Amino acid sequence: MHRLPFKPSLLAASILCAATPVFAALQPIAEAPLAGDIEFSCQFNADNSTDCLSTYSFTILKPSGREMLSRIDRSYAETDSLTVEKAEVTQPGEQPVPLDESQIDTRTAPNPDQGFLREHQTSLAFPNLRVGTRISYTLREHFAAQPLGTQFHYVFNRQPMPVRDDSFVATFTSERPIVMGQEMLDAYRVEQSADKKTVKLSLKEPPLYLNYINEADNAYLRHAPRLELGSSLDLQENLGPFAARYNEILNAALPKGAAAAVAAVQGKPVPEQVAGLMQYINDTYRYLGDWRASGRGYVPFTLEEIERNGYGDCKDLAVLLGAMLKAAGIKAEPTLVSRGDMARELLIPGMYAPNHAIVRAEVDGQVWWLDPTNPVFAPGRIMPDIQQRWALVLGADGQVRREDIPLEAPSDTLKVTRHEHYTQDGEASVESRVEMSNALLMDVSVTDRLYGRTSTDQELCRRFAKEGSDCVLEREESTFVVPASYVVAARLSDRRALERRGGQYTYSREDLAGQWEAFAKYRSEGQMADLYQGEPQIVTYDVTLSGGKIDEPAQQCKIGSPWFDIELQAEPTPDGYRYRYREAQKVSWLSHDEINSAEFGKLIDDSRRCIEKLHLAVTLPKS
Repeated sequence: MHRLPFKPSLLAASILCAATPVFAALQPIAEAPLAGDIEFSCQFNADNSTDCLSTYSFTILKPSGREMLSRIDRSYAETDSLTVEKAEVTQPGEQPVPLDESQIDTRTAPNPDQGFLREHQTSLAFPNLRVGTRISYTLREHFAAQPLGTQFHYVFNRQPMPVRDDSFVATFTSERPIVMGQEMLDAYRVEQSADKKTVKLSLKEPPLYLNYINEADNAYLRHAPRLELGSSLDLQENLGPFAARYNEILNAALPKGAAAAVAAVQGKPVPEQVAGLMQYINDTYRYLGDWRASGRGYVPFTLEEIERNGYGDCKDLAVLLGAMLKAAGIKAEPTLVSRGDMARELLIPGMYAPNHAIVRAEVDGQVWWLDPTNPVFAPGRIMPDIQQRWALVLGADGQVRREDIPLEAPSDTLKVTRHEHYTQDGEASVESRVEMSNALLMDVSVTDRLYGRTSTDQELCRRFAKEGSDCVLEREESTFVVPASYVVAARLSDRRALERRGGQYTYSREDLAGQWEAFAKYRSEGQMADLYQGEPQIVTYDVTLSGGKIDEPAQQCKIGSPWFDIELQAEPTPDGYRYRYREAQKVSWLSHDEINSAEFGKLIDDSRRCIEKLHLAVTLPKS
């Protein structure tokens, strides 16, 4: 849970009980489990606090809707307040019945796994739910202003969910003019008063139902109905006070431990100094946020407090790393980003746009984007979850500026040299040398750390064979600071190296064909979301097959596209067969329109035909 304190959309927070993961092809409106009527109003006050009055009503349309409404939870900070103004349940054909006080419970919410978060949680349990039951509740909420914030910022993010919107009206008022940013609000009417101090959001033509089913595990809706409101579009007005406080903290004298760590790396090349300081934070601190009411909000602890605690969240560790780098003579600035596989377009640069803090450093003339909360560090490489997105840099001069973190270019992530020698019954003895780097190598380092080397070795052995045995691995100990490349050597037996069909043995690379089959399925099933492919990478295989007779001619193919480049060269050898396969993935995202384009369809067909050339008939010697 790498995060800044984050206040979600008020609407999203109220309907989390009904939210589902966004894996999806469009679901028919007739299958909606719930129907919803939502009306709320929020006032943005002069002190940047917010007061809201919200009424939510849901009617159960399908049996699954009962489970979604079994309990409504609402968590809120101890500096905020929540009052249940009214809650009632209406059975089909009957009058509304108020919810008994015994079915409304307020308590301290549980802490997250990696931090302290002293929140309250109010829960509503509605009785006797069945198809046709309607529940309704009204909440009055007060959200305290964030320390140092001088501008308000509100995010309405209407992700698809299994609720049919029969009516939706939201009204926002402010004592200051409201600025707006929006995307994909075609189904909504957005009206603003002449004095810019009132905004009304409503459905144009209810009912509206937008929910998705049966998408791939790596599917995301990168664009969804979103309205952002604020009092300013200016970076400095929104985040300038935070930049001033961050600089004040990191310009203070280093505490004893941090000062000693800086002294220990002095005189080394600058990249090694950075690696040494990242290693020090990793060895000395753990990621653990303290988000209890302390009056600091988005503001880090002081350097002395961080060292005394021995832990911190993203903003604490980022400001500590920045201070240490500056003390070593390396230009470093705290930076706010939206961390994760995807980052939405920046509409308003307010306090709820980012969710993570990192450090922008200049190392030997290059910009390094450093995240000290990660359990692994690759010098000079951007972590995959902060690539290709905006970054709000809290400059050393107190000025806030936007930069864009690039996407890493494809480079060699996996290079495999493999020899399979067939014995009998489709079995093979296997020798393989794997050179890995980048995200793949980071995964090995992290799994070693979290689960131990034996667990990682077992997982690696599973990947070397369809049905492996007697697997022996040779590899160095993994480290927090990962090298440019890392070698794993393996010797093992594969009991299913060849598939037997009737009296014939065959060799194939179904693993290489898998992604193209998935893309074809995406197109044929009418899936909708964009697909995240991970960071760009190059994988190569140099494979020699022996011990059996393979009467296959030489084969080759070369495919180029904006998304993937593929090359295959294969030829018989005196002892069997050898092929060299190279695949360069050049993008991290594939959009719905791209996957459904004619050019991508041709790429699927060409790639399938290319990999089918590795479907080889193998004749084994008789025992």
